[in-house]
Amino acid sequence: MKEINAFQTSDGLVFTSERSAEEHQQDIIGVMLDGLVPDDDRGNVTRVDRHNILTKMIKDPTLGQKILALHNALSHGE
Repeated sequence: MKEINAFQTSDGLVFTSERSAEEHQQDIIGVMLDGLVPDDDRGNVTRVDRHNILTKMIKDPTLGQKILALHNALSHGE
């Protein structure tokens, strides 16, 4: 038997490539963020604009801190 390095994403999938695991994890985060950004019923925000906004959010190194702060604010007083 041979020992290997593997990477597990938050949805439980296992990858032998760190890059593949990171890309999949970003996809998971993107889907979750997409659910937070409402659709613009007036048509002022195109799909490309929406994608660019979400991509920028995912690349923000402080995203985790911002989400934690939002969670704490939403949970305050419960």
